[in-house]
Amino acid sequence: MKKNIPSLLLLSLSLTACGGSGGGSSSYNENQYFGEFPYDYPKYQDALDAANLEQSDPTSGNSDATTIKYAGDFADFSNDYFAITGTSNWLTFEMSGEDNRSELRFTTNFKTSDSDFYRLVAKALPTSVTDSLDSSNDVEMTLLQIDNDEGYAPLVRVIWDSATRDEYSNSYWAVINTGSCDTDDTDASCFEYTYLANYNAASTTKFEILVEDNLLTINVNGETAVNESTSYWPSIDNYFRAGVVNQYANGTSMVQFETLTYNTNIPVADLNASVAPSDNFDLLDWYLSIPVDKGNGTATSISAKNLDGGYENSDYFYTNSDDGGMVFICPIDGAKTSTNTSYTRTELRGMLSRGSSTSASNMDNNWVFSSAPQSAQDDAAGVDGILEATVAVNHVTTTGTTDQIGRVIIGQIHANDDEPLRLYYRLLKGHTKGSLYFAHEPITGSEKWITLLGSSSSSASQPSDGIELDEKFYYKITVQGNLLIVTIKRDYKDDIVRTVDMSASGFDDEDQYMYFKAGVYNQNNTGSGSDYVQATFYYLKNQHTGYDDF
Repeated sequence: MKKNIPSLLLLSLSLTACGGSGGGSSSYNENQYFGEFPYDYPKYQDALDAANLEQSDPTSGNSDATTIKYAGDFADFSNDYFAITGTSNWLTFEMSGEDNRSELRFTTNFKTSDSDFYRLVAKALPTSVTDSLDSSNDVEMTLLQIDNDEGYAPLVRVIWDSATRDEYSNSYWAVINTGSCDTDDTDASCFEYTYLANYNAASTTKFEILVEDNLLTINVNGETAVNESTSYWPSIDNYFRAGVVNQYANGTSMVQFETLTYNTNIPVADLNASVAPSDNFDLLDWYLSIPVDKGNGTATSISAKNLDGGYENSDYFYTNSDDGGMVFICPIDGAKTSTNTSYTRTELRGMLSRGSSTSASNMDNNWVFSSAPQSAQDDAAGVDGILEATVAVNHVTTTGTTDQIGRVIIGQIHANDDEPLRLYYRLLKGHTKGSLYFAHEPITGSEKWITLLGSSSSSASQPSDGIELDEKFYYKITVQGNLLIVTIKRDYKDDIVRTVDMSASGFDDEDQYMYFKAGVYNQNNTGSGSDYVQATFYYLKNQHTGYDDF
């Protein structure tokens, strides 16, 4: 096996084997303790995988910052200026000395004229304001900014300022570069100060900075405070920063981030609408089940080699001729994969041998937890895993019993007999927006459910921020050791991250193996036989430590 990757965190829940009826939601505390290091906290991991940490040395007398850590290399790291502190378990940046900084520098560069959007969202709270006020008469600290390396002052900085400006003091402001002022420019006419919000020592303030198509938008606690054209801005590479810049002579600045996320358009593969799915997606490490009787009463399986060779089926699995997406369709009636399952499916099953072995139980096709014995890790094709997909659910069942209408599973982690994770989309009859939730089935014990959006209840009201049919969204399922993370992303929406401990679920036993599944697993067997579920995948990627994917 190859090198171990940094520890990630995951969710621990329980489910019934091969599908379940759905139950009450479990509560989730996003501020729970996960460890002593920032990267131990799942809600910060995507940001830390996308940014470098730059820090000044406050003892040097020089405000220049150097790169302390690079994106993706934050495991087991903290220092005096970047840590998890206090009872809040929030990410904290601290710095002293004028113009010194401790900041994340996001590695993606963008032009303000780009048609793609770039979005930084933070719930932030400066926490040394009183000490700062005691130390200086003119106190300012920068929390967020859009910076560049071309010699221009930042396009915008989000600051906390103790000074009285207009009728406001002890407030948050956006400092916007109105012309192309350089980094040394002190001309006040170069900068526009826009009031954002009053400082509240008792709670975080939510800032959202969005850049797209020559437009800069800043929303504060859900209300738009800045909405300005940036057509005047030069065509240079820009990037986001988040953390703290100490901009006064004495004292120390400290900023805590309850949340910090960076996102842009959810991933979509480079798709050709006129070719088979295997020409758009790497399908050599999957086989496909379709609900067609292979002659013995069970479902037909399409081998990895056949799937990779251009397999299509106009009834169940094909390329969408309009947008190139990979379409999965599954009716209620049809052959099932085994006597242990109650439902039909059109679904991919991971096969990591990439066609060299057709035995699903062969360890060359499966992966294990890094918390499993070393002998099991040595035998497996990979250790731990990440499954990423961008998908749109196109149709759900509308007939049958109330507890089954509208349910479909679109992603799974499966073990020998049980399911560490099943990811559900559900749209109730009469609703236009659906829910997302997932289940975890331990080897022993009852299944549990975690809500991502809306509710798993058959009588729930429509979720105001639910997902409509044909709406693309992204999911990521991550396993590291006994931890599980499920992440949901949508364009222009806040990320949803849920994390649960699986240490008591039994999947780290030496005899247990895992595989991912993706597609549609119909969760209705009471409706009309021709009623069906359908989903289209626009991105699909699986990763494992020690597994060479090609």
